[in-house]
Amino acid sequence: MKILLVEDNQGDARLLDIMLREVLTACTLTHADTLGKAISHACLVQFDIILLDLSLPDSQGSGTFWRLHEVVSDVPIVVMTGHDDEVLANELAQAGAQDYLVKGSVDGRWLLRVMRYAIERKRAELQLRQSEAKVRALYEAVPDLLLFLDLEGRFLECKPAKDFQTHIEPEHFLGKTIHEALPKGVADQAMLCLEKAVVGKGIASFEYQMTLPQGISNYESRFIRASEEQVLCIVRDISESKRTQQQLHFLAHYDTLTGLPNRLLFNESLHQAQTHANRTSDTIAVMFIDLDRFKNINDTLGHGIGDKLLQQVGNRIALCIRESDTVARMGGDEFAVVLVDVREESDAAIVAEKIIDALRLPFVVGDHEVFVGASIGITLYRPGHGDRDVLLEKADVAMYHAKERGRNNYQFYSSEMDAVAYERLVMENHLRHALDRNEFILYYQPQIAVEGGSVTAVETLLRWQHPERGLVAPGEFISLLEESGLIVPVGKWVLKTACQQGRVWYDAGTPVRVAVNLSVRQFKHPGLVDDVAQILAESGLPPALLELELTESMFMDSATSDVNKLTQLKALGVSLAIDDFGTGASSLAYLKDFPVDTLKICQSFVLNLPHNNDDNAIASAVLGLAQAMNFTSIAEGVENAQQADFLRERRCDYFQGYLFSKPLPVEELDLLLSGGKLQDS
Repeated sequence: MKILLVEDNQGDARLLDIMLREVLTACTLTHADTLGKAISHACLVQFDIILLDLSLPDSQGSGTFWRLHEVVSDVPIVVMTGHDDEVLANELAQAGAQDYLVKGSVDGRWLLRVMRYAIERKRAELQLRQSEAKVRALYEAVPDLLLFLDLEGRFLECKPAKDFQTHIEPEHFLGKTIHEALPKGVADQAMLCLEKAVVGKGIASFEYQMTLPQGISNYESRFIRASEEQVLCIVRDISESKRTQQQLHFLAHYDTLTGLPNRLLFNESLHQAQTHANRTSDTIAVMFIDLDRFKNINDTLGHGIGDKLLQQVGNRIALCIRESDTVARMGGDEFAVVLVDVREESDAAIVAEKIIDALRLPFVVGDHEVFVGASIGITLYRPGHGDRDVLLEKADVAMYHAKERGRNNYQFYSSEMDAVAYERLVMENHLRHALDRNEFILYYQPQIAVEGGSVTAVETLLRWQHPERGLVAPGEFISLLEESGLIVPVGKWVLKTACQQGRVWYDAGTPVRVAVNLSVRQFKHPGLVDDVAQILAESGLPPALLELELTESMFMDSATSDVNKLTQLKALGVSLAIDDFGTGASSLAYLKDFPVDTLKICQSFVLNLPHNNDDNAIASAVLGLAQAMNFTSIAEGVENAQQADFLRERRCDYFQGYLFSKPLPVEELDLLLSGGKLQDS
């Protein structure tokens, strides 16, 4: 134990030294005969206790204690004086002295007991002060509004909140009861929580909203028994938390692009609609909507235009249904609708027709006017017939049938569709392995020069030699290639194989131009130009003998980067053709700027020549345009002599069609090119 003895009387000091050493086996006693020396020692050494005489050469009376206590307030001080002064003893005890002893009235054991008690009391005081400091720091640091109430609900103390969005003055509460300070509805809930806290039922809380002069805020109040006579109410401003929760709820349940419900919320709405229908025996309809031509627009004009288009599409669909119905974006260009209280099938058909008509109208997106359609699959739910997932699957199957029937229409689900959907799935799985298994083959349809009748070019056409089904027509699998993304590797294979075959014909002395169709995905592929250059180099085909065909919409929707790509392809020496010309909405101002060589008249305009005046006018106009702009013209689908005569009179350059030859495999085309006899076409 380290003891500081402050005593100017040497005799008293020696006596205390002897007394302490008799009762303490291990102690360090430091003696100071003035207050100044005592303060110096106390500043250098951490003593366990100080024994202080009040009468010193440099200080007298209670001031001696005060001066030393200010320096070492954390060290217990026992006052030892020669005068028994009860008033002074009480004064010093209140000031912090641990005890007041009269010299000569205590022995060593009593003094040791006093010192130990003093040390323990001081330690307890320090711990209490530290605890109070922590509580005070916590009290001050808490950002919430803290209110202390009596057990009847009157506000006694208020610590204002630090981060309330709406400031509340303490005067709003102090001295008032809960019902005086708060609106009735809030006050009633607060009194219930207060009563629970008073009877010791833990923390009672509730949330509420209040309209204050500064605005509307959301709060949470927690009540807890703080003492025998008080209850603490902690009020937290949860306005920002509520906004965050609302944002998280929106992100979880709504599509951020269109603001429509997402798949999760759609499923919840469908479940609620089914539950309601089960109670009321009503019928509901589920629609699955897929946009026609959206991928083409998204690929050619960019995702920014595509996103804005989806927003407009969502708005138009929403205008076609009732408030009680639900429209959701399921992802990509797919939307779904739940129609409740459907009386009969025709009710759903009417809504489907409204949606198709609404989406058929042009969309103005930025500087572009674009057109999309909608293929809609519909299934009806009657109580007890199918769960949520089955309904969506049936609507999805019906939607694919709508696409197969020409798009821009709707189809109701029927059980026969399941077999077709399964067949489609099997075909897609087989298609994914067809390239590796060398199941694709190429056919070529000759293009005949009007002047002279010679075969100067061929169009490359893809066929699938299925190991079980035999030769599969392109109409059955091309759309699957597009949707699955397989069109890019398959298209590259077509280009490579056609160029290799073109080189074979070239080496045989029968050079013909090989025309290859490019899909939108192929054209958008960043490696297209490099692929074409590499294939030409590896095959050895002169670039002039390769023609790349793109649809009219691909040309018209091309962005600046796409026009640059056309220029790069043209720089390789290949020729470029616009396929199915006249079916889109061409701008002549754009047309003159594209590096185009050939216009191909769509066979839909050739079919009724020369008996349909509209088709006659369109075909004549296209041929006149080609001549005026020095484009080569090719008429597709020429099947009879009358069509050929009409086109020949208007100076068409090339014919392509069954009048001259059907698409042929390489072996049969070789006979034609070498002058051999062909089978009747």
